[in-house]
Amino acid sequence: MVGAVEPAATGGGGSADGDGAAGGTASMVDDVYASLLLAIVEARLGAGTPLSQNKLAARMGVSRTPVREALLRLERDGLVQRLPETGFVVATITRDEVQEACDLLDVLDTFVYTRAAAAMSQPELRDLLELASSLVTHAEAGDTDAWRAADRRYHQVVMAAAGNRFVAETLRQTRRRVQRFWLQEPHFDGRLRICSQDHVALAQAMVDDDLEVLTATVHSHIERLRASVLARLESAGPLLPGRDALATLGPGPATVDGY
Repeated sequence: MVGAVEPAATGGGGSADGDGAAGGTASMVDDVYASLLLAIVEARLGAGTPLSQNKLAARMGVSRTPVREALLRLERDGLVQRLPETGFVVATITRDEVQEACDLLDVLDTFVYTRAAAAMSQPELRDLLELASSLVTHAEAGDTDAWRAADRRYHQVVMAAAGNRFVAETLRQTRRRVQRFWLQEPHFDGRLRICSQDHVALAQAMVDDDLEVLTATVHSHIERLRASVLARLESAGPLLPGRDALATLGPGPATVDGY
């Protein structure tokens, strides 16, 4: 489960590179953070991609200050790390971190779906089931943009119904860490169809008020994610960035609802 990006914390005063305080305004930091976040979780910036502050600032049309502040936020999120010789790079993830993240996702997703099922009316649940069915349609058509938009909406509806902001934020941060590796799967289209079918099964269990099926479906869904990401880590090579990875970034803000 994932949701919208939280407001940025910014500092006052100038920086060592000569930028003024205006360069680090909240809106600029938020825009840079959102663009980088989306590029990382959608796997356009692969693990190990160098994140040059100068290149990012030039590419995004801002000074270095908001870039640095955005990178520091992403470091706190666990999506970026600083290496002694290289500077900022997109973070990788260890097998133990995958195991721990998926354990947490299993528990929290079960909580969220159970809470949402109890809170939503039958008409709302049937609308959710229809939205889940649209995921299957988009997956079969190979329309990944439409699929991602529908998937974000699906999780937003469930998370809003569950009504726990602390759980929502924990899920957001945890899922971001592992989702980007799943998105790089070589058999992504096939996994997209299976994932969509899981969403339908979850929504149907909510409609049927069948908590046993709901819990089992959440568990199997997370176990597939776990197996996929672990297999991806073992392949290692495909996680590396392309030569023009930073060219995927634009100067404007990104829409990150759902991530």
